[in-house]
Amino acid sequence: MDTATVGKLKAFARGEATWAEVEGMTFEEAKAIAQVGCDLAGAGRYEEARILFEGLVEGNPRDSASRAALGTVYQKLGRLPEAVTEYSAALERDPANPVALVNRGELYLQQGNRQGFTDIANAVEADPDGQTSAGRRAKALVRAIALAAVEKMKEAPAQA
Repeated sequence: MDTATVGKLKAFARGEATWAEVEGMTFEEAKAIAQVGCDLAGAGRYEEARILFEGLVEGNPRDSASRAALGTVYQKLGRLPEAVTEYSAALERDPANPVALVNRGELYLQQGNRQGFTDIANAVEADPDGQTSAGRRAKALVRAIALAAVEKMKEAPAQA
């Protein structure tokens, strides 16, 4: 085994390198694999997408985008606790990840957890112009929440 490989393995063992780095996976290669995962998920092939994103996360657990994408696939598969775990891990690395924020926010709101409001507000702040589908979804959720609150106020009896 050559010295460079030994050095990479030692760095991995110390937690200083990811397995993707040991293997020499480039950013472009990881991005291409992630695109295939997104295409599979878009076609409703969630189990296959799950396999790809789990592999990407295993190779590089620091990759916020892959963790958010894995969370989305888990959410589509109904694996909600795992989805929240992946969204939270993505946000540890990138607190402004709009996909992780809006999706975790929505899951939290479904659970009655008020942190969901904060996550969705942060998603709008992370993408104020709605350049991503996650940013647009966050804005739509804010509007829906505001409309529901207004309707609730209209229904409430007038307080004297």
